[in-house]
Order: sequence, then structure tokens, then C-alpha cells
Amino acid sequence: MKRIAFIIAAALIVACRGYETMVVNPEFEASDVDHYMILSRIERADTATVVYADVYHLPNYWVYLSSGGKLRDSKGKTYKLLACEGFQLDKQVFMPASGTMSPVLYFEPVDKEEGVVDYIDLDENNETITGIKLYNVKHDEPVRCVLKGEVIDRPQSSRLLLLKAGEDALSAKMTYIPVHDGKFEYTLYANAEEAYELIFSEEIRKGSWYPVDFIAETGMLDFTLNPDDRREENVVKGGKYTDAYRAVMDTLTKETRLLSSELQRLLEENRYYTPEFSALREQSIALIKNDPTKRKAIQEQLSQSAREGNSLSEDAKALNKERERVREVYVNDLLEYVKAHVDIIGYALLVKITRETIFLTATAPMLTIFHDAYEKKFPRHPYTSLMQSYEQATGIQAGKPCPDGSVLDASTGKEVRLADLIKGNKVTLVHLWMSWCSPCRAHGMEMIPVYEMYKDKGFAVIGISRDQKRIMNMVVERDKYPWVNLLDQNDEQHSLWTKFGISNAGGADFLVDGQGNFLAVGTTPDKIKKILQELLDGFE
Repeated sequence: MKRIAFIIAAALIVACRGYETMVVNPEFEASDVDHYMILSRIERADTATVVYADVYHLPNYWVYLSSGGKLRDSKGKTYKLLACEGFQLDKQVFMPASGTMSPVLYFEPVDKEEGVVDYIDLDENNETITGIKLYNVKHDEPVRCVLKGEVIDRPQSSRLLLLKAGEDALSAKMTYIPVHDGKFEYTLYANAEEAYELIFSEEIRKGSWYPVDFIAETGMLDFTLNPDDRREENVVKGGKYTDAYRAVMDTLTKETRLLSSELQRLLEENRYYTPEFSALREQSIALIKNDPTKRKAIQEQLSQSAREGNSLSEDAKALNKERERVREVYVNDLLEYVKAHVDIIGYALLVKITRETIFLTATAPMLTIFHDAYEKKFPRHPYTSLMQSYEQATGIQAGKPCPDGSVLDASTGKEVRLADLIKGNKVTLVHLWMSWCSPCRAHGMEMIPVYEMYKDKGFAVIGISRDQKRIMNMVVERDKYPWVNLLDQNDEQHSLWTKFGISNAGGADFLVDGQGNFLAVGTTPDKIKKILQELLDGFE
């Protein structure tokens, strides 16, 4: 009976669908549902307030919308959902191959004097979008950048994530741009010219993505975006800063991009470890509960293999060596460019390389260039305060105390202190990581044989993810991390990423001694192994 009433109501509303005002890409304050639904348009009329939404999920996964959904204004008055087109309410609706559906929701007309409402979906989680503006917001930011583009041969790509370059795609406040019929358009307002990125949403779900870089500048940027295997053919044109920035980035990062793709391929094809080492790992994992004695014997074999340098495949060893060489060339070339081009492009690149090397004890050249050339020329630019914060973060270095804080034990739901986890160990590795950060996960996998080798000599690893709990558990199961894994979801509740000075990074490794002081920061598995050999070999 309820469904018949909804159909009749929809027919009556559609028959008199003229609207008085329309808001495209309405702005809002916060959302619990932006991971699966965004609002693309709102129309206000005497008969209804019409909300055009886009719902997302992986193909063949289900999404649920309740017929009890409602709008709520600033006075607490609520407006019932009258009808819905393009989506069946109160049912688990499985997504099509495109991973997108576009329902139209008809609510009772919101009082004309009201300009802001909340959307509440009365499902089991009571999810909301708060502070939705029912008017076109007037912006006074000096930069107005129109992003307009075409998506070629990507039927699975139905939305883009917009964020500042260097922001964490899984913890930054999400700004999604819907893609309809292979087209998108969005107006970006900014206080200054800065580097931004567009990322396809489905790539984030897979844990590996390729940002499309540009500079936010007044005017229109025209994007042509291709499938993954043709991303080198992507075109962004229309901005003087963007053209130059992308040209420099393409030149400086070409070898790095190729090596990152090769690393990802080795991980996906299970060729990062030797076949023998991988087989031993699988046996060890399978025996965790069934046969601890036999598992210990296999772990001894793992440790022996790692000590003899037989854990990584020859391809992995060669790739890691080549990555170090290419990285050194990349940093030197980039520094030469930013010294010779003291402009917005140079500043964006200086911020990028400083962020990437903040804990590699190699930021002194960047900070010198900043003080000598950029700080006085751009005193009010956001990059200036960002560089100053990076300089402060250099206090996270060897010999300084490791910051303390709470983290969540996802298995028990209880909070634990980082200092308590470190206490009692001779050496502890604090391994901060995220699902999408391929180098973070590669470091984690490289640390497994090192952990097995030294765990009985006073060495511990604390893995902390800022992913959602479900994603963290999925990656831990896939990568087979044998140590404790904890959660600081989105770096919001416990702010560990901020305390460690890597708020815009995917992760980093920090080695801590028994007194809670840093032995090494932002370090690599090879360097960690050398330190452990010096400190722990001989301890039984």
C-alpha cells in the first residue's frame, strides 16, 4: 500500500514540476553518507523540495535508502519524504555494473524563509548530511576556477574526488564531483593559487590511484581523462600555471611513476618475496592456532632466510635499488628547478618535496630555499604557513621523545596508550600506514621477516592504520601482518598522524628505543634492520 501511495505522489508532483529556485552542487557542513551518496541539485517549488542525488557502491553491492527519510530545518521542523524516482526504498538495492544510481527524492516543501536543512536517512545508522544550503552561496575568494571535463571509455567512473595536493584522500573533508554521461563540471573557489588533484573514486576503493594534477587559478580548465592504461594521454588545458606545472611534473616524475607501477605489479602478482619465503609465510599463518610448535619451527626458517638475504625476490631487490637511485636524481632535479623558478609553480613543487622528505633528515636544503627565496616573496600565501609548520615538524627526529597518545584496539573496541605498548620493549617500530599507500604496505611486508627474526630479542612492531576499520582488517588479512594492528580512523579522534608530523601523508616508520626516544624517523626497512643488528644481535 505504501509503494502505491509513493507512486501516486510522484505522479502528482511530476505533473506540476516547475521550480522557483535551483541550486547546483549544494554546499553543506558535514556528511555521514558522502562515501556512498552526494547531492547534485536541489529544486524548491510550492509542491515539493526536490533533491537530486547520486548513490555509489561497487557493482553487485547493495545500498539502502529509507522511506522514513526527512529534511529538518533550523527550527527543528521536519519535512517528510513524499516520493522517490529511480530507486526502490526500504530495500537492499544492488548496484549495476556502473556502480551508480541517481534517485530523485521529493520532500514536503520547505518553508520559504528557511535557507539551511539537514538530510536524515532513518536507516539503522541514522545517517545525515548537515547544513545543506538551499541557496547558491556567494563566494568572495579571489580564485574562481571552473573545472570542466570529459571522461573517455570509463563507464565505471561516476565521480571524482577533489582535494589539495598532499591531502590524505581518506581523511580530508571530501569534495566529490559527479560524472554524468561522461561529463563533469564544478566551480572551485580558493583563496590562492595552489596545487590540487582529481582522483577517480573507484581507484580509491581499490587502494591504488593516479591523481590528475592542476593549479587552481581563475578561469576554466578543460580536462580529458582516459582509462588507466592510457592515463599518460590525459589532457588538462586552459591555465597558464597548470600547463607549466603539469609539464614539469611529467618530466620530473616519469621514472618514479614507472617504478611505482612495477612495485604494484610485483605485489599483486605475489612476486615481491621469493617463492620459498612466500610458501613458508603461508604455512606459518595457517598454523597460528592449530600447531604453535610447528609454527615456531617455520618461523625460525623465516628468520634464517631473512638473515641470509633470501626473503626478497631478485626483482624486488633490483627494484628497491633502482628506486633509491631514481629518488636521489628526482630530488636534486626538483631542487634545481625551484631555485631557478621562484613562482607559484616552484612554490607548489617546493612544498611537495619538503612534505615528501620531512623525516628523511634531508629537509635542510628545502628550508634554506624557502627562507632565502619564497618566504618574503609570498608572505600571505597558504604555502608559507605550511612550510613553517614543516620546519617545526623537524623536531620529530632521532634522540627526541616519541609523542604519546591513545589508539583504538579494533578487536576489543578499547583505547590503549602508545607509551604503554612501547614500554618493556628494547626497540619498537611504530608503523603508520594506510591501505592506499603502496610504499607503506611494501615497507610493512618487508618488515615481516625482520620482525620474525628479532621479535624474541626485544623487538616489537605496532601497526596503526587511519583507514576505516573494515578496510584495515581487509588489508591486514591480505598482507598477513603478524603484529598488533591498531586504528586511528581518519586521524580525527586521536590525531596520531598530526602528532607525528605527517598529517598529509599516507604513513611513515618510526623506530623507538626502550626509553621512548626516537632512534630513527621516516626510515626504511633496510636501515631498521641495520639498527636492530647493532642493538639486538647477541640478545637471546
